[in-house]
Amino acid sequence: MKSKVIITLLSVIIFAQFVFAKGVGTTMFQILQMPMTAYDAALANTYVSGEVSALTNPSLIPFLFRSLTLSHVVYLEKMRYSVGDLNVPVTGRSGINFSFCYFDSGDMDRIKESGESYKTGGTFKANDKVFNLSYGTRIGSAFSAGLSVKYVEQNIDDVSYSNFLVGLNGLCFVSNTVFFTAGIQNFGSDVKGYSMPTSLYCGLTATVNETTTWVIQADDYYNEDLCEFKIALEKKVDKLAMRFGYLIPSKDYNGTNNSFFTNLTLGLGLDLTNFIVDYAWLPKGDLGNVHMFTVRLNF
Repeated sequence: MKSKVIITLLSVIIFAQFVFAKGVGTTMFQILQMPMTAYDAALANTYVSGEVSALTNPSLIPFLFRSLTLSHVVYLEKMRYSVGDLNVPVTGRSGINFSFCYFDSGDMDRIKESGESYKTGGTFKANDKVFNLSYGTRIGSAFSAGLSVKYVEQNIDDVSYSNFLVGLNGLCFVSNTVFFTAGIQNFGSDVKGYSMPTSLYCGLTATVNETTTWVIQADDYYNEDLCEFKIALEKKVDKLAMRFGYLIPSKDYNGTNNSFFTNLTLGLGLDLTNFIVDYAWLPKGDLGNVHMFTVRLNF
């Protein structure tokens, strides 16, 4: 690119809703609302700011080198999730992206009713898996478009749900230093009466100078009656990047979105050209802190 661009069901719901301040738990497969890289997470979970966001926004795939990206999140005792992503250019103007995301709640106590009280009786497991295939291509000199198809599966003890979802994204360069992107994410049919976490989004990225990039993004989760506005800043000092983000939800649910610090995101990045390391720190008050790490290898 010519310039840097200005982008247990209960456990998953808690993880996505309280940690990343999204939704109200009325939709299924909330793993789809989690950030896929520490780069995106540090910028308020925007996915319109740069090539690294191609995993979530396939209209950025044509601008990404052949690369392998690995991310891991540490949060709340045994709860973990990891992401693997491979981007392969097809031509000089198009590419394909393969990714896999796995969320694991660890062993959870099985609670049984015993008279007027409750007691534990063994353990069970809960996990989510997402397989994603995306394609992105440039259209002329100012536009690009991307299409993604996802298979998502949720397992809670001996119960399993799955679905196929699609996304469509577009990008338009306003100038050499500013571009606009919009799209629909995670569109699919209901499962067992639960809607999908479908969102419509639009965003703008502006590179002010060689060291400063601003990002704004708005999301509408129409199945959850929730809108979000995000603003983020990346400041570079040589090979080091400092990132700041803030998320402004349209509603406060159960007092989870009204704290300044719980909507704040911070991060660092180290760019060694073909090897990039990103870190995101997401402070969540009494729930603890989320630490996300991403490494990317260009080859």
